[in-house]
Amino acid sequence: MTARDIILKPIITEKSMTGVATEKKYTFKVANNATKIQVAKAVEEIFGVKVAKVNTVHVRGRLPR
Repeated sequence: MTARDIILKPIITEKSMTGVATEKKYTFKVANNATKIQVAKAVEEIFGVKVAKVNTVHVRGRLPR
């Protein structure tokens, strides 16, 4: 997997933008099978920064009513 295959797109919401402004946290949609180590290396390769920490969340879709 290349870095562009792991980092799919940035998440731009009001909540994610407050994290950028206050805590320097950035939110991305990543490949489902990517590990934290792969995500960190991909961000470092694409953006040329040092990654301090990676948090992941699996979000389930909403059930239809």
